[in-house]
Amino acid sequence: MQPIDSRQTSSPRSGTNRLIALDGLRGIAALVVLAHHAALTNPNFPGNVEGAHAEAGSLIWWFSYTPLKLLTAGSEAVIVFFVLSGLVVTLPVLKRRGFDWIAYFPRRVVRLGVPVVASVLVAAAFVFAIPQRGLAASGTWLGDSSTPTLTWKLVVEGMDLVGGDGQINNPLWSLRWEMLFSLALPVFVLLAMVLKRWWMAGIAAAVLLTWLGVQSGSGALSYFPAFFVGAIIAARLDAVRAFADRLNDRRGHHLLWFAITAGGGILLISSWFTGLMPTVNDDMAMALRALTPLAAAMLVVSCIGWSVMRGLLSTRPLQFVGKISFSLYLVHVPILIFTSYLIGGRSWYAAVSLAAVLALLVATGFWWLIESRSHGWAKRLGAWASKRYALAFGTSVPARSEVGVQLPDPLGGVAPAERAGAVRR
Repeated sequence: MQPIDSRQTSSPRSGTNRLIALDGLRGIAALVVLAHHAALTNPNFPGNVEGAHAEAGSLIWWFSYTPLKLLTAGSEAVIVFFVLSGLVVTLPVLKRRGFDWIAYFPRRVVRLGVPVVASVLVAAAFVFAIPQRGLAASGTWLGDSSTPTLTWKLVVEGMDLVGGDGQINNPLWSLRWEMLFSLALPVFVLLAMVLKRWWMAGIAAAVLLTWLGVQSGSGALSYFPAFFVGAIIAARLDAVRAFADRLNDRRGHHLLWFAITAGGGILLISSWFTGLMPTVNDDMAMALRALTPLAAAMLVVSCIGWSVMRGLLSTRPLQFVGKISFSLYLVHVPILIFTSYLIGGRSWYAAVSLAAVLALLVATGFWWLIESRSHGWAKRLGAWASKRYALAFGTSVPARSEVGVQLPDPLGGVAPAERAGAVRR
């Protein structure tokens, strides 16, 4: 089956292609992460070093403690990534009869691993180009994310997605959780199906576990619940669409959708507003941070059900950024650090502006040279593994079945739906 044209989304009741808009959401999230790290190259930006606080009314203040924070909410954007991954990685398992797990695991490892390895080599090249020392103080984000001495050990550790160290390329910390989630996908699918009817209890449990993770510093408890929230959305996707159709039948439905979208956005960054209230303790901020998976879910549901959001996120510029979002995520920090040392602290605005342009250009080339090719390599390896398993154990290769939607790739781009009853290979 050929991919369905993304322009065929005019009917609000059509189940087909609604998920294409999620590529646009992923693109926005990638741009937000870029803006977040660009802001952190400025040591005065709140969240950079302990005690950093913007002067009331300053530009940094407006981008830290008002709804404009949405433009630089990088940590929260990563939670949106995790919820999206939970949704689009789980959905094919639920929609395809006889899902091919044998093909899935090597395919997913290659899909994640090849771009990561390439990004580490790109990062090493930028470190080699300009020594990263003598500019940023220790304890600042730029100082802690710099690599003063390039060693083969740092390169190898950066390529290790399970127990490695992302010092050479800061965003790789989140890819560890992507990989672990991918390997544990059967558990997430099972839990999502068990809690399909009791989805509110599942969401509440995810919020509680996130709160425990934030309080204790546990990465697993802080991030796995976001993937689980996405898996619950996948399990209840038909119910989400039915809810959207009912809401769209109501008078003033655009206002209701706007309230859901705006509420999700404000909830996503609500922990930052505690910075305006010196008397509020850290426990309140942590409690609000625990709500970020719920906030991300609200935004995802809005993208699925609200025609205005679908139309905006399906525009060519955002679809393009969504396509290269994984590549942009992988290459932007080494470029930001490179331009910071290249400019040498003479102009922060010049450094981040140059970095933004270079990051988009390099990400486009990276997508063409590495990421797009990794798609094909992953599919071929998965098919080979499935065939070898079938030959070894005398089983048939699972037939592919119709998904019913044009699925966005969890790492950017669109995976075409597959025809029901395809010939077994």
